Amino acid sequence: MKQITYRVDKDILYIPVEGRVDASNAPAVEKEIFRIKNENPGKHTVIDADHLEYISSAGLRVILKLRKEEPKLAIINVSPEVYDIFDMTGFTDMVTVEKAYRRMSVDGCEFIAKGANGAVYRYDDETIVKTYYNKDALPEIQQERENARKAFVLGVNTAIPYGIVRVGEGYGTVTELLNAKSISKLIKENPEDLTQTVAYYVDTIKHIHSIEVGKGELPDFKEWVVDWADFLNDYLPSDKAQKLHGLINALPESKYMMHGDYHTNNIMVQNGETLLIDMDTLSVGCPVLEFGSMYNAFVGFSELDHETVKDFLGFDFETAGRFWRMSLARYLETEDESVINSVEEKAKIIGYTRILRRSIRRNEAANVIEHYKNQLIQLIDAVDTLEL
Repeated sequence: MKQITYRVDKDILYIPVEGRVDASNAPAVEKEIFRIKNENPGKHTVIDADHLEYISSAGLRVILKLRKEEPKLAIINVSPEVYDIFDMTGFTDMVTVEKAYRRMSVDGCEFIAKGANGAVYRYDDETIVKTYYNKDALPEIQQERENARKAFVLGVNTAIPYGIVRVGEGYGTVTELLNAKSISKLIKENPEDLTQTVAYYVDTIKHIHSIEVGKGELPDFKEWVVDWADFLNDYLPSDKAQKLHGLINALPESKYMMHGDYHTNNIMVQNGETLLIDMDTLSVGCPVLEFGSMYNAFVGFSELDHETVKDFLGFDFETAGRFWRMSLARYLETEDESVINSVEEKAKIIGYTRILRRSIRRNEAANVIEHYKNQLIQLIDAVDTLEL
């Protein structure tokens, strides 16, 4: 038989078993599995049965032998037909056997949004599907579902995914959202009048920022920002890097909820009510940290290429800029341009810190890196506190 292509993720060894495993090939399958195990000592073994069509008693004996060496053996992605074999023979009482997730295709589906970890599609009038870029995204999915449940219990209107599915070679989540539209789509339909969409957007995030979270229940977003600044130590003049750290570290600890990736693709409107659909960056922190991410979504990432925001949110750079400024004014409850400008500068420091780190890590063009570096340095010189 051909060699099995396995993979290792941290301390887990995933060994795929495919096709039919019966008396004709069970000895060869056993030899190959144990060869892989011996080459990866100390790893927890998981058998991936995603492409396993049938297993006979000879194949089951291979599993039994493996289980004797690995008491915590697990078998995942098992089809209903193969699961029945494991169940009827009593293997489900001895080994963790997980049924395969339902398969879905988003080919031809309406694209709604893309984010840092995945893309969202409308599957039908009642259902949206989020697909994840990471093919091994189950831990991310479980964490996001847990975050959504926490947020819902604490009073956030969030659409909780009710199912996990396979999409291509990766994973996705399914959420019921009957005839809901993203705020991005509402803006695209009526870019001249942003009053209602700004109200939806801002009132939702202000509510989130008012929710107190128990200590340790969610990550601290400030710690992520400190990591971004740490990365830039070798790329900024030492005095600028030192001041940047001082500005960030001086922010007070916060027990209030943040979304962490708050843009108009992530908020759906259904019957006049907003629902959040992307909760993987749910955290705690000061509002200025949220503003940094918001600024990037509408303006920061698109400063050098105005088509970026159109590709991302679906509306043009000028509209995105107006929406950002109107949102900041509504949040701060002021039309005073000096106040809005002051807060925007603080948001830019957070936003540019993130973009500059990202641009360097992605080896983007020198002019891109230089632009954001210069912008950040100028703001570090001009701003003495990030507190609002």
